[in-house]
Amino acid sequence: MKKSTRIILIVVAACIITGGTAFGVLIVTTWGEFNYENTYYYRPSAPSPIEQINIDCDIGVVLINYNRTPTDYYAKMDLDINIAGILVKGASFSDFFNPILWNNNSSPVTTFTLDAKATTWFIFGIFQHIYINLTLRTDIIYDINCYTATGDIFMEVPDNTMINNTNLITSTGLVSLATAKNITFQGNVGLSSSTGDVAIIARQVDFNMDVFATTATGELTLNFSNCIIREDFVGTVSTGDIFFSSYNMKYSTDYQWYLQTSTGDIFTTILQYSETVANVTGTMITSTGSINIYYKDTLSSVGSIFTGSTSTGSITYIPIGTGGFSEIGINPKTVVSNDYSSAINKYEFSLATSTGNIIISAESL
Repeated sequence: MKKSTRIILIVVAACIITGGTAFGVLIVTTWGEFNYENTYYYRPSAPSPIEQINIDCDIGVVLINYNRTPTDYYAKMDLDINIAGILVKGASFSDFFNPILWNNNSSPVTTFTLDAKATTWFIFGIFQHIYINLTLRTDIIYDINCYTATGDIFMEVPDNTMINNTNLITSTGLVSLATAKNITFQGNVGLSSSTGDVAIIARQVDFNMDVFATTATGELTLNFSNCIIREDFVGTVSTGDIFFSSYNMKYSTDYQWYLQTSTGDIFTTILQYSETVANVTGTMITSTGSINIYYKDTLSSVGSIFTGSTSTGSITYIPIGTGGFSEIGINPKTVVSNDYSSAINKYEFSLATSTGNIIISAESL
């Protein structure tokens, strides 16, 4: 090995060792942990028929739930912050966040705002756990609007609760709405994420207005059991799969629902063992992906028809049990229940994919 080469290697090694030592010293001297807890209450002097609550956060996981025992407050906001890492030693709340805004008297809308500062603590990738826990009362009707730039949103609704509008939005994170039973949403329900999964799990829920669920990159899971939907439903994804499940749904008027993903599969399960009350028109579209349908009804008063088309792929009907469907055409292909013409209420589905297969597994008695 040449002498000049040996010198270069020695210099590089020295720089690496020196840099590592300096970084180690930085860790030892600036590593620290910051904790902050606080609770905010909302007790209106003049209550409104519908209480409006907004949450606006740059960062943090938002948990929305309801009280289990009676309380004198209309809402409680618990903030729990834990930050640990380089450059945290000796830090205070103001090093990371702007002052918290808790507007619960001067505005008709109760607003909680957590605004993070754009400081180096984000750059160094420190450990952070930030939770905003909102507790509501079951005997109060709320308008809920929740937005977080980075973080998940979870909302759980207990039995026998009435809610007005509900909007849960995050830029990066999971959004989940789970209900117990006998729930009424008087207003619109909207869930959205730019990067993250979106899920609605609803059982015995009366949706009086529109339901929207969308994510740009992530999975969309929609599970409705014994629910009533009175307006339209829309579920969209740019990149990701859609899982839609419907069990004994009812519709007050003729109803439309729409599922679309650009890149991903659509999996739909429809089990109808009770009257739908109205007609349902559904559209399922994917550009690159397959559409898989599992359908079953046990009523002669309920009929269904599927019309599918694909640019690159096949359309297949798979009978379940006794079947009860007929096939017409190849591509496009129509799969129609034998009782469709005589049925009082009908499911009518349009299925389309550019690159992918369509599989319809169905039975109609």
